[in-house]
Amino acid sequence: MKMFSLFMMMFTLSFICVGGHGKAAANTTLYVTKVIAAKANVYMAPDVKSAVLTVLNKGDEYPRIASAAGDSASQAVHSVVSGDTLAIIASHYGLTVEELQQANTLHNTDLQIGQTLRIPQKTVVHTVTDGDHLKKIAAAYDVTVTELIQINRLNSTQIQVGQKLKIPDYYIQIQLLEGKKGWIKKSLVQSRKVNRIIMGWNFGGTVNQNLTQSKNPNLNVVSPRWFELNDKSSVITIKENSEFVRTAHNLGKRVWPLLGNRFNAELTDIMLSDPGKRRKAVFQIRESLIRTDADGVNVDFQNLNPKNKQDFVVFIQELTNSLKPHGLLVSVDVTRASEDPYWSGSYDRAGLGQAADFIVMMGYEEHWSGGGKTGSVASLSWVKGGIVELMKEVPSHKIILAIPFFAREWVTDIDTQKITSHDCTMAEVAAVIKARRLSKTWHSAASQNYVQFTVNGKLHQIWVEDKDSVKARYALVQQYRLRGISAWYLGSETQDVWSVFKS
Repeated sequence: MKMFSLFMMMFTLSFICVGGHGKAAANTTLYVTKVIAAKANVYMAPDVKSAVLTVLNKGDEYPRIASAAGDSASQAVHSVVSGDTLAIIASHYGLTVEELQQANTLHNTDLQIGQTLRIPQKTVVHTVTDGDHLKKIAAAYDVTVTELIQINRLNSTQIQVGQKLKIPDYYIQIQLLEGKKGWIKKSLVQSRKVNRIIMGWNFGGTVNQNLTQSKNPNLNVVSPRWFELNDKSSVITIKENSEFVRTAHNLGKRVWPLLGNRFNAELTDIMLSDPGKRRKAVFQIRESLIRTDADGVNVDFQNLNPKNKQDFVVFIQELTNSLKPHGLLVSVDVTRASEDPYWSGSYDRAGLGQAADFIVMMGYEEHWSGGGKTGSVASLSWVKGGIVELMKEVPSHKIILAIPFFAREWVTDIDTQKITSHDCTMAEVAAVIKARRLSKTWHSAASQNYVQFTVNGKLHQIWVEDKDSVKARYALVQQYRLRGISAWYLGSETQDVWSVFKS
């Protein structure tokens, strides 16, 4: 959801404009790799002799980048050096001491410097059946015919029914935290294809208006404003609507109602710091989602007191634990990292990333009303920097990038240099450009279109949010293998932006 500055919180925002008025293929799928072994080494290269970057545990998940044969179809050997032990060697290659001893017919653990050890490569065995041929088998296991010939030491492509063929254990490249990439054995993981999330928030309007906004093509998740903290014993004010969910489901959309904290740090502290109130809030949300057949919840707590940093993680974990048995998802909105302790420093992004299903990074409000400086609400480099920073703490496949369907019209008095601003929807900006017959120019620093005009001694500037800026941001989603995108807010866009997300 849109982030408000403390200054803006003192006012009612007006979404009214004044003045009268890298090509990336759209890819809606992503592959996520899950570790199924108790432990799994991640190597620098697709080669068991390369350095081990990290060791993953069962259940760890990261997005898949690519696959490669590496050394999986060749004989691997290790030359013993000073300090080596069987345990150290076995650990590096992801083996047990027993497996290493068996492969080298070792009867004890004694080693000699310079001794050569055979490193067994794990394989899958395929029994040839009638109609099989090497090309068919290679395609079935996603390997090459050359590798099948090599690992099985075949003299030709002829195979016999009943023949046993070794299938090389490929490597999968995965995107780790801290921007690192590494290779893991295919036999130690399972990969699954997931659809990208294209989400939009409802803001204002009637239920019917919200439903109309939710009919947009390629939108697959919608977030109506249902839940809000209150200062009463009920803890949560609920404005649920079962008909909204039924209609959205019929349109092929999932529904993640929003839980907001009214940007009230004191009210949020009262709930988060009280275990009883947390339990009550979790119960109310769960029962409402089940009752209405909704699909999850989007938690949008902003302007938190830093003292509640861990309380918030605990609440999200409790919420996830309660909703997970019912197949309900939890997404949490966080601001782009900044120096502000309330707007940014109050989030334990790593902790929230572990507790929730998804983290939504609000990629806007780079330049905000009251900030005293004109500029884009979300220049591309600023958004990119936020993604990279968040990926240090949260796996990229759990990150949803929130983008603005709004811009800001900056008005500077040429004489006094006093700056004011007004928020504008995409449609309103388009109307201003048309009415004033303006020509958009490319603003290279922000990587988006830009217009300006002067009226009555005042300079008007707009860093334009349009199809071009949406396309650029969606390219970042694909580049960094993020789970998806979310827009603030439905109904403020121009219809051409939806074609960007076409499968």
